[in-house]
Amino acid sequence: MPLKIITTVVSAPVSTDLVTLDVVKQELDITDTSGDTVLTRYVKSASKAALQYCNRRTFAIETLKDDIRPDRDPVPRVLSGLSDVLQLSMWPVKSIASLTEDGTALVAGTDYLLDAAVGQLIRLNAAGDRSTWNIKPKLAQYDAGFDAVPDDVADAVIRMVTSRWLNKGVDQKITREDIPGVRSYQRWVATGADAGNMPPDITDLLDNYRVPVIA
Repeated sequence: MPLKIITTVVSAPVSTDLVTLDVVKQELDITDTSGDTVLTRYVKSASKAALQYCNRRTFAIETLKDDIRPDRDPVPRVLSGLSDVLQLSMWPVKSIASLTEDGTALVAGTDYLLDAAVGQLIRLNAAGDRSTWNIKPKLAQYDAGFDAVPDDVADAVIRMVTSRWLNKGVDQKITREDIPGVRSYQRWVATGADAGNMPPDITDLLDNYRVPVIA
């Protein structure tokens, strides 16, 4: 059943940073505060890039409201529009404050079940058996997000920040440098499919958290 979901943020998290300054400094073995301003900016920038890559998923817990409008075929409405599950716009779901169907309140455990890990709602009939959702509009208000940023997501951001710090002031266009009798090195430069904003080791960590987007 095709549907349109309009999502409203009711209560946003205080911060969307995916790692702390202290964790980044520990990774870099920095014990003073001289670079705190720059590193804080790097953390915010890398966190925003990760969220954008994940299609604006916010990992911290937030309160959302989904206005769910199933598609309906024209009169005489031959198509039933029934659906096995309803997919909320964000997950994992911590709790559902309210769920209504065409203005009527539904009761958890009686009218529906929640698969919290994937944010899916399963309709129940009067006998408590699995049923299908109808084409009437639904309105769900719920809390979604992680109690703590997943370790692999935090690792991706740490890698972005530390790489930027260690390469601060270095001309990234240099692919080889030779100083006779002193040193010789060549930098890795992404090419082809790897030549994006994020190297493949970062995207590999974030891919599992991308919210599907249908154009």
